[in-house]
Amino acid sequence: MMAEDTRPDKRASFSALTENNSNGMARTSTVISGKAGASKKLVIKNFKDRPKLAENYTEDTWLKLRDAVGAIQNSTSIKYNLEELYQAVENLCSYKVSPTLYKQLRQVCEDHVRAQIHQFREYPFFTYLFMSAESFSLWTAFPS
Repeated sequence: MMAEDTRPDKRASFSALTENNSNGMARTSTVISGKAGASKKLVIKNFKDRPKLAENYTEDTWLKLRDAVGAIQNSTSIKYNLEELYQAVENLCSYKVSPTLYKQLRQVCEDHVRAQIHQFREYPFFTYLFMSAESFSLWTAFPS
């Protein structure tokens, strides 16, 4: 049977329990401090600078969103993952692009309604029916 090395200068070899990690987190452990009742401490530091968006991120994201909205309006499949689209919108909003994004989305929706309603201008009664059917079909096709 092997005897344990009890010399005070020997530390356990745990790379995850180093005193100062390069990722900005400090961790105190009973293995490092040698105290039986030592408390654990976690320090989280803020980013020094906010990460910057890629130069064409806003334009590329808008094209994806426009394609997705068009697919929904035309009842075709969306070629992007909904989670990806949601994350893209959240990123744009966190970088204060939401007013521009709102204007663009509103314009796309207004253009779609104008294009669809144009065919019913001759028949005012059918405009009401169309709007009711259009709203219902969009709500049932993409439930929340």
